[in-house]
Amino acid sequence: MVEPTAPTGQRPGRSRRRPATREHLARLTAARDRLDAEQEARRRREDELFEEFAAVAVARDDVVAEQDRRLADLDRQRGEIEHVTAAALGDLEHRQMAVLHQLQQLGRTVEQLAELVDIPVKKLRPRLRAHRAATTGPATSTNSPEPTPPAPPAGPPEPPAAGPPAPAAAAATTV
Repeated sequence: MVEPTAPTGQRPGRSRRRPATREHLARLTAARDRLDAEQEARRRREDELFEEFAAVAVARDDVVAEQDRRLADLDRQRGEIEHVTAAALGDLEHRQMAVLHQLQQLGRTVEQLAELVDIPVKKLRPRLRAHRAATTGPATSTNSPEPTPPAPPAGPPEPPAAGPPAPAAAAATTV
């Protein structure tokens, strides 16, 4: 017996496609091509969006870097302003203490000065003391009401002079 041979161009064991099968296959192929085209278009659009996102991210980093630079500049300016202000306030404090020191030399007590300028005595006394030390120098600044006696000459010591003790009230009002 002779077996039927396959039509030309087909593999053995397969029959020719029917027209309905060919139409269905064409619709499937067309749908696949349409989906592939849509995927390709979506892929291109995604690539464009990723590129835009990357550009925005770089621009954002630039803005943050500029902000950091400007804030650092402001911090430097703030430090300079604080330094200048501290120097000016120190000068003004020195001038105030000079005035208060002159008032004290005219006879005002520390307590009176503290009441006049509304500074507590505990804060005013060390300020006046520091001002006096800064203006007169450490060699002439003392905490005692009496001047420091000169160094005794070389030789045998003299007996101490008997004199009245220093009044306690005078010691309380000096700085």
